[in-house]
Amino acid sequence: MTANEFLAYIDYFHSKQYDAYYTDDIVFHLPTKLLVGKQAVKDWYNHLNQFVEEILYVKKVLSEGDVLMAHIGTDFRCIKDWPDFTAKPLKKGEVYHGEYLILYKIRGGKFCEVSSARLTS
Repeated sequence: MTANEFLAYIDYFHSKQYDAYYTDDIVFHLPTKLLVGKQAVKDWYNHLNQFVEEILYVKKVLSEGDVLMAHIGTDFRCIKDWPDFTAKPLKKGEVYHGEYLILYKIRGGKFCEVSSARLTS
């Protein structure tokens, strides 16, 4: 996957359609949660979207073979109080900015494993 193809994925992600770029057996390692399977990923993001609008900013992308690494900034704009947000409790109207290093493993042109590490607290 090229950097431009990855940017197309980010646009797709912002449209809240989370499955076209994932294999059925995807393993998604979030900083505080493990999601296994495409449906689990979709369910998590459907839940998240009840509380926040997530906007990703790509800072750097490195791609080689079946691995892609990205430095991503994320703004979580809280639309409904979320006391159980993974980074900190959020109140409606707050914005939490996070920095993440994300490793994507690719199989057949789709992500089969995603590992995310939070760089900010």
